[in-house]
Amino acid sequence: MRPYLFACLPLLFTVTALHAEPIVADRPGFSTGTYTVSPGHYNIELGLQAESGSRTLPLSNVRIGLTPVAELELQWGGWNFANGATTVGDLTLGGKYRLLDSDTLDLSLLGLLTLPSGNSNPAGSRASPLAALLWSHDASGLFGMFQLASSNPGSLQTNMQTALGASFTHSDQLGSYLELYADHPLNHTGNDSVMVDGGFAWLLDERTQLDLHLGLDVNGNAADFIGFGFARSY
Repeated sequence: MRPYLFACLPLLFTVTALHAEPIVADRPGFSTGTYTVSPGHYNIELGLQAESGSRTLPLSNVRIGLTPVAELELQWGGWNFANGATTVGDLTLGGKYRLLDSDTLDLSLLGLLTLPSGNSNPAGSRASPLAALLWSHDASGLFGMFQLASSNPGSLQTNMQTALGASFTHSDQLGSYLELYADHPLNHTGNDSVMVDGGFAWLLDERTQLDLHLGLDVNGNAADFIGFGFARSY
């Protein structure tokens, strides 16, 4: 992990002590969900993801509640181990803002900026923005997102990404989800990719969640993966 990310972490423990709130994690899944962390609280969410010949850990997201409708996010892409080489992921900064929180529909905006701080970026890389509209419908369990994600290896390359999913509650501790995700290049050459993923989330207690998820390539343009995760609220 980059030294400046370590420097940020002690700030989390200076937050005024409040009664911890129940965990609502962004992971797992492509769509991160509409929920924002309450003021004075924060989540630490960590993951491991494995693809064919590749392992990445810890995929990290620290979410800090700023207001009743806004949170700050600090993300790190972890270490990737592939083909005998190790690369360091990038640091991402951003936040989420709740536009609508109703009995029928929830809407949130997500904005992120990925900095070319790792060691796997080509020469000339610059910061890459992402903007997303997230939605969920509690009564039906349906959720999804629409987002524009860019990479910047010298020139901005933007993809449109959409997801549609459904969540299910099996008990007070166990939940699951199923999701369809599509990625379409907008201003550069490339193939559309479509994936289906699903998984389970298990509450160890009201503030601690474990998850297991699996992603399968639908049209031959992406890689299957399996992932595990941990999330804790404070």
